[in-house]
Amino acid sequence: IFKLLHRGYTGVYKSGDGDKGVATCPFSFYKLWVENPLEAQAKIESITRDTINVPCCPVPGLPQANKNALETKTLEHALPDLT
Repeated sequence: IFKLLHRGYTGVYKSGDGDKGVATCPFSFYKLWVENPLEAQAKIESITRDTINVPCCPVPGLPQANKNALETKTLEHALPDLT
């Protein structure tokens, strides 16, 4: 637990910045998840899916996804050209 709450403590100590490291979470999604879980859920569903089951791999006993209601999700940004 110490390492989780004192991220980077070995590097910051060695550079002369103290022995506590960085206490705040650097990932905005996790902050959103804790502070507003419904908004976090909506954001994730907007790039993944909003149903418990999927038509391509149905799980018996779970409600079936409506094949017509599902749409292909795309990321808002394109990956950079690394060539």
